[in-house]
Amino acid sequence: MENNKFFCPNCGTEINRNVAFCPECGFNVKQYLDNLQKTPKDQPKEPSSKTTAQHSQPTPKKNRVVGSQAHPARPTQRAPRKPIKKWKVITSVIVLVILVGGYLFLNNYYSKKATANRLVTAIKQGQDKTLASLITSNDPSFKPTSSNVEPLVTYYGRNKDKLASLKGSLTSTGYVNDHLEFVNSGHKFLIFDNYKLKVKPIYPRIRTNKKNAKLSINGKVVANPMNTTDPKKFGPYIPGEYRIKTSATIHGHKLVNNGDYAWIDPSGYDLDIQSILQTISYTIKGQTGSKVYLSGKEIGKIDKSGFYDIKDYPFSQNMTVALSMKTQSGKVVSSKNTKIDMSMNNTTITPQYPGFASTDDAKDLINSVWGDLSDGTVTDSDSANDDDYDDYFVGGSTSDIYQQMIKMVDGYQNDDSISDYTMDPTLKKVVPYDTGQTKVTYDVKYSFDHDDHYHIQTFEYNAIIQKSGSDYKMKTNVMDHKVNDYDKDE
Repeated sequence: MENNKFFCPNCGTEINRNVAFCPECGFNVKQYLDNLQKTPKDQPKEPSSKTTAQHSQPTPKKNRVVGSQAHPARPTQRAPRKPIKKWKVITSVIVLVILVGGYLFLNNYYSKKATANRLVTAIKQGQDKTLASLITSNDPSFKPTSSNVEPLVTYYGRNKDKLASLKGSLTSTGYVNDHLEFVNSGHKFLIFDNYKLKVKPIYPRIRTNKKNAKLSINGKVVANPMNTTDPKKFGPYIPGEYRIKTSATIHGHKLVNNGDYAWIDPSGYDLDIQSILQTISYTIKGQTGSKVYLSGKEIGKIDKSGFYDIKDYPFSQNMTVALSMKTQSGKVVSSKNTKIDMSMNNTTITPQYPGFASTDDAKDLINSVWGDLSDGTVTDSDSANDDDYDDYFVGGSTSDIYQQMIKMVDGYQNDDSISDYTMDPTLKKVVPYDTGQTKVTYDVKYSFDHDDHYHIQTFEYNAIIQKSGSDYKMKTNVMDHKVNDYDKDE
């Protein structure tokens, strides 16, 4: 063995004396050799020959003994930690990433905003099971299920604007109304917030006037028969849209009372329902040929007389009447719904069309247009300007009708054979014409005083009037034909 080589006293590996630590076991070679140099001179020297060294090679991990004297005890050395295997590091990193990622995901998933979004989506898409899982209540009698949350879905399905408002309330204060509130109801996995829609259930009190009546709520029979005419409490129900149906056979006639109720934030008064079984009779007035709708269902048409009679019809609290007709411009228009109550029994009802002039509206405009000419208020363009006569016409003073009226009355004023004149309009028919426009058919009776006799003429006109702000204005006015023409002695 070369002089700079020797065997590690700890593991027996051949190493260079110049290294500080054994590359195999990590033994502190330098410290060991330094200690040897400090040994007393009479200490036997380490054999130098290769043969002696081989015979005196120490047993690994044990102290070598020379003669009867042991080598000085080596300082205790801690072996360096073995390198951690690569796959363990990678696995640890992956597990850490999964744990951190899972926490971040669930923390966001169960956040107030994310939960509110899921709740609104469940309502919007009719996900009843999901919605039920996001609802809680302090009322132990109410347990949310996929079936009993449907009225809430129905209400917001019919009131889209309310759904947008609901989402804003959930993500801000959480307060919707006295029956709905978005609250943190505890924790998920002991860590994450658990937001839910806390519901205060409703208990409607329903009364009928017939003991043998059958009562159903949203299609489910809850009493058959009622057995009492006193108010009876039902529930609990989630706030939402409900239909109360009462039916009974009285004197051989089946009577039905249907009522729709939007109980989203009802007061105690709102929940007191009187489902009365009774009949009602009334007459509907409208244009000939108009279709008649009772609570949205077509039941007939207005006849040539301009009327449609309803006799002894089962009364419902939410009964409405409406008409639809084809206008003279070819468009089909519908009237507003007129709500029926028992005060209308044996009366005549005239449904009104939105944007169209009523008979009174048309009469007021026609009388004003001709009245100002007849009574002498307007006799020329100057007096018309002073009296704001142009306000009666679409386009004002640029209107062709306005110009014709001024020219006509100015001609009468300048006719020496006419000492006086009057113009008396009579309304004949008012019908919807087009969107926001109404056709008015009327007569005008002209009476000209020629001193010794009266010349009387009657002409029929067709005018189109349209809505302008809160008033109506004349858009067109066409003389259709002469009705009569005669003289009369004074």
